[in-house]
Amino acid sequence: MIKKLYDQCILWAGHKYANSMLAFVSLLESFIFPIPTDAMIIPMVIAKRNQFLKIAFIAILFSVLGALVGYLIGYVF
Repeated sequence: MIKKLYDQCILWAGHKYANSMLAFVSLLESFIFPIPTDAMIIPMVIAKRNQFLKIAFIAILFSVLGALVGYLIGYVF
């Protein structure tokens, strides 16, 4: 099952909406997903070297938002 998720992340890295998918995966990875976002970040940076800061910023921002959601879940329940 984890191998399927990893392979899907690699496919998403080359997609036209890769930044949106990276944001979604980063958000979920913070409190649900067993796969780190590195599975998408590395192929995206290799493919788009001039946008590495944007890719890193998206991953960091949505990872922090996901952590806040995880904190909220723990606080409420």
